[in-house]
Amino acid sequence: MIQRARSFFRDSDTSVALIVGIVGGYALRGLFVAIGYGFVLPILAEGMETGRSNWSDFQFTLLGITFNYQQLVVEFTAILMLAAVGYVLFVWGGGEPAGPDPDTRDCPDCKSEIWIDARRCPYCTSAVPPLPDAPDEA
Repeated sequence: MIQRARSFFRDSDTSVALIVGIVGGYALRGLFVAIGYGFVLPILAEGMETGRSNWSDFQFTLLGITFNYQQLVVEFTAILMLAAVGYVLFVWGGGEPAGPDPDTRDCPDCKSEIWIDARRCPYCTSAVPPLPDAPDEA
């Protein structure tokens, strides 16, 4: 397991993508928390018709314990915004990833999987015509 982790971090493509993802996610989280404090809380405070545009002293008491719910609302809003951005980027915008060129194809007679440059099927020994875009090896 440690060998797999080492090989993962030695691969420059995956380690760079991981670092960029962590830094970008942290920066987006900070932005969304600021949006929560600057826009969402004042809009909610005005919508509740409290006469206050500040949630810093919004609290409730349960069994003698005082709960401030300003931070909870901001963090929940930030999580929702991060989830929305992730959904748009990876589900909507991701599409189907382009896979590598196939190494195999199906035999036209027996439908077995054969190498893409094969001239005869190893299973039924029938001659297989070359693909139109394959280079001739004659």
